[in-house]
Amino acid sequence: MNIENLFVKQVAIEEDFDYKVLYNDDRGAGFKDENKALIREAISKGVITVEKFILAENIQEELYQISETRGSDYTLVECLKNYHNESDYRIAPFIYLLKKLDPDYTISNNEGKLKVVSNLWEVDICPRIDGANAEPRIFFPKEQIAISSTNDNVENLVDVLAVKGVRVYIIGTEDFSNIIYVYKVSRNKKFFDVAENYKENVSLELFSRARKYEI
Repeated sequence: MNIENLFVKQVAIEEDFDYKVLYNDDRGAGFKDENKALIREAISKGVITVEKFILAENIQEELYQISETRGSDYTLVECLKNYHNESDYRIAPFIYLLKKLDPDYTISNNEGKLKVVSNLWEVDICPRIDGANAEPRIFFPKEQIAISSTNDNVENLVDVLAVKGVRVYIIGTEDFSNIIYVYKVSRNKKFFDVAENYKENVSLELFSRARKYEI
């Protein structure tokens, strides 16, 4: 499965690209400033590179219909939420992506454990891919593809990016939900060297290393 085959086109990253579009800066997070410093300096030094794609255009009505769906499909919407009152429209792009990958996928709910079933791919819903804190919204284990949301907090973004061997994409929409954007976030070895066990070192040492451009 090549998820990028679904993308309509790649678009240029703006010269004044703001790394904060990759997450929701209004969300609370542990060590928020330190994590932001790590992302900011890693991007400025080319340790993290970002590519931007359009997954779908003129999509507002379809996303609205997904948001209004009830039954088992809505159970999936609820399971994909990061917090209870997260807006349904934030989740709709993930449902759209799954439908594009396999329009015939089904949902099973065995003793309260929801599973997406497809003959084309396997997917995990909001797993902890590092066994601890890194929680993308959807994860394709065979392909090692993690897909997060621009509505996640920066701590979760860093946790996901710190997992080696995983391709990371971040999905979001424009203000009127008429375009679905996908950011592909690539990291090189230097990032993993700094980010490894960052939870234990996130205070002064990690912050100073980022601020001193040592990554």
